[in-house]
Order: sequence, then C-alpha cells, then structure tokens
Amino acid sequence: MAAATPGPGPLAPVHRITIVTALLGALAYLAFEAHQLAVGTGGSVLRVVLALAATVAIAIYLRHLRARLAAKLTPSGSPR
Repeated sequence: MAAATPGPGPLAPVHRITIVTALLGALAYLAFEAHQLAVGTGGSVLRVVLALAATVAIAIYLRHLRARLAAKLTPSGSPR
C-alpha cells in the first residue's frame, strides 16, 4: 500500500468554494444595500459601510488563504 501524499486534502477546495460563495453573497448584499440607499427606500449608510467592510474582509481572507493553507499543511522539511 502506498503512503498518502501530503497536502491539503479534499477540505481545502471545499473551503475555497465556500469562501468564494460568501464573497459573492456579500457583494450581492452590498449592491442591494447601496441600491436601497440610492433610491431612498430605507437604506442606511451604516449597513452599506458594514457590508463593504465584510466584503473587503472576505476578499482579503480569500486572497491569503492559499498561502496560509500551504504553510499549515505542508510537512516541515519538504520543499514548497
């Protein structure tokens, strides 16, 4: 029986897909709140700012996810 190859395994791609889905949802909510604010139907500046902050935070997390996963899941002593 061959030894399992080290690596992120099946959870890493699923996590990336989940984070991309969250980013798309945050973008959609940001667009919705911005539209509500623009047309004056109960939109709040605070909700737009919070939606923007959440969107930016998720995007930053996604951008740095690959490097963090590689650092955590690569066995020590092996080339990256």
